[in-house]
Amino acid sequence: MATRIAAALRGLTLLASVCCATGWSMPPADVRRCPGCGVRSATPAPAMSMLAATQTISRDAPAPTGPDPYKLVYDDLEAIKGGIKKVLTSRGKSTGSALSSNEVLSMAAREFMERKGKSFRPMLVLLIGRATDPDFVTDQRHMKLAVIAEMIHTASLIHEDVLEEDETDTSQGTLVHQEVALDVGNKVCILAGDFLLAKAAVELSLLETSAVTEIVARGLEMICEGGMMGFNSTSKSGDLSSLSVDEHLGIVSNSIGQLIANVCQCSAILSGHEPDSLTAKACHLFGEQLAMARHLVGEADALEAALRKSRRNPKQAAPLLAKTMTSTPVLIAAQKFPEIRSQTLTSSKSAAKFADAIERSGALDQTQARAEEFAQAAADSLAALPSSATRDALVLLCHKVISGTPIK
Repeated sequence: MATRIAAALRGLTLLASVCCATGWSMPPADVRRCPGCGVRSATPAPAMSMLAATQTISRDAPAPTGPDPYKLVYDDLEAIKGGIKKVLTSRGKSTGSALSSNEVLSMAAREFMERKGKSFRPMLVLLIGRATDPDFVTDQRHMKLAVIAEMIHTASLIHEDVLEEDETDTSQGTLVHQEVALDVGNKVCILAGDFLLAKAAVELSLLETSAVTEIVARGLEMICEGGMMGFNSTSKSGDLSSLSVDEHLGIVSNSIGQLIANVCQCSAILSGHEPDSLTAKACHLFGEQLAMARHLVGEADALEAALRKSRRNPKQAAPLLAKTMTSTPVLIAAQKFPEIRSQTLTSSKSAAKFADAIERSGALDQTQARAEEFAQAAADSLAALPSSATRDALVLLCHKVISGTPIK
């Protein structure tokens, strides 16, 4: 696979009790990202000053009471789908009529519309917009921001799945790679990703809000910057010796968490809050922490599924488990069993040893515990928002993420 769009920024320095000029309160040992000065990492955040959790977020805890988050904004999400189609098929003044039917547009539209999980970011933008609005409503600007967020994320995924020239596994990559020659597929993927980014930039300018433009653009910058750093951190050698758990979580934070955090902050801004207000910063924190929780749960589920499949079919165990080598549970297991860092999964015997080390390490449970810490921090941050049914839905969403409950 080619360069994964990811980043490793972790623990630049210990912060003072009040970070930069924004006055964002945090304990000295905390090195999370401050929306004001940009220092960032991926440690689960403690509750913000004077905010306290009202719900325990755990896989084993009862689900909080509140309306279903997806159903609460279902009608708006359906409208957004129509808006996405319009954005992807509209032609600029300098665009020829052939653009609407060429394979680049078709590729972009298919990857955007057929990919799983495409409602998560738009749903967050809409829920945050409602929860922070004085009248608990959203407008067309929130809808547009929701589309922008998903377009940027989809573009990063398309670019991430560009395949290297020696890649022979056609099950990898995007839908196009499974249908056309490798070189053609790569060209179409690159152009389709660029097209989505260009469309997102146009839509972002139409919001006519400089603060939102800057914050969203900063999120995109971090994805690109992190992609290079993440590639360097995993390509120095053939093993995992140069990658720690914290560095990996920093990669996840940049590649996934920061875009979600930034658009949640921007949604609060569109609802009338200043970028450095307590409410906007709480929404930023919520988005980052929930994104981290969701990703860790996904990594644990993917490794657990690979272990089950490898037990059923030992001959296929090596390639199945090899895909999980840079995931959080594997890196946690490597702390207890360092030998798996340099283990080459080339046979069923080596795969069996690898699987045994993972299971004996308790890494899956530890990964779930870390995810619960992130989810709890996300729920804690919501105490800065006014009480409402939408806020209750966001707390319930934290539980859905940590328990693996389908969002829709």
